[in-house]
Amino acid sequence: MAALAVSQDPDFEALLGGELDTAQLHALADRIAAAHTAAPKGDGGAFRKTLALSATTDAQRTELAAQTDSIGRRIAAGRIRAVMGEPLDVLHDLARPVLEVMRGGMAGEANTLANRYLDVAPQGATGWALLPLYLSLRASMDGDAELADSLLAPARPRLVVIGGLSGTGKSTLARLLGSRIGRLPGARVLRSDVFRKRLAGVSPETRLPPRHYTRHNDDETYEALFESADDHLACGNSVILDAVFMARSERDVVEALADRYRAAFTGIWLEAPERDRIARVNARANDASDATEMVVREQSRRSVGEIHWHRIRVNRPQEAIVAAARAALDRTH
Repeated sequence: MAALAVSQDPDFEALLGGELDTAQLHALADRIAAAHTAAPKGDGGAFRKTLALSATTDAQRTELAAQTDSIGRRIAAGRIRAVMGEPLDVLHDLARPVLEVMRGGMAGEANTLANRYLDVAPQGATGWALLPLYLSLRASMDGDAELADSLLAPARPRLVVIGGLSGTGKSTLARLLGSRIGRLPGARVLRSDVFRKRLAGVSPETRLPPRHYTRHNDDETYEALFESADDHLACGNSVILDAVFMARSERDVVEALADRYRAAFTGIWLEAPERDRIARVNARANDASDATEMVVREQSRRSVGEIHWHRIRVNRPQEAIVAAARAALDRTH
């Protein structure tokens, strides 16, 4: 099942009805990624011709010209697949269900679907940068010229960093903010837990033994996270980083990244009593985080130093947390 046929999937129908939770959204993205992997390679030259013919507005032609080299590299890398007999970039195919979900008034779910796809089928920063163009072309094909133009409106890149000890709800907040930042489908959400699993060569929800949680592994994980954030900002993408960021040096690096690309920066630090953090990690299931009650208690004993980011208490209703985070974003220029 490729994205072209995803509308026939019962889960996709449920998604459009607002009935899928995050785990089910992830499962849907995983199936699309698996179908793309299984599809035979497609004709890159034919795909280029399709793009040239479908770019009908000045904004689309300008964006297509700017992305020519990236598209060429994707063709060379085998990203063009024969989807239902049609040669398509896998992200052009992914854009179809993402657009349908967006147009159904579920921008957050669309952002989650796109992010999960790239978590399990990495496409690089240039891949995420192509999504607005592919979404715009899909919108034009559907006769929605206004949406097609709006998808390519310029947007200053932003770097939003969500830190806090394990069990403070960083990933939940990142997911809820993703579609509000940058060009649609929104920000690329980069999660340290996912990068740690990728470096270990396993899927995001595979639990890792303690040997993968050494200081050396931590350094490798943050280095990969920072490198990816750097690549995305260089491409003009907006990014949300989701990690503990316990060390002051780690927080300094991300602020320096924002300065390097003159990206708007918002640092958010989430706080909760230890008992609440323990309850949250104990309640997790099928999650990329391997944090346990022991990890939470150990973190509580360590100093994080001075925090000058926006501090948000999370032992309160989710609506209040999101409102506080949105206020922090609004104060960033």
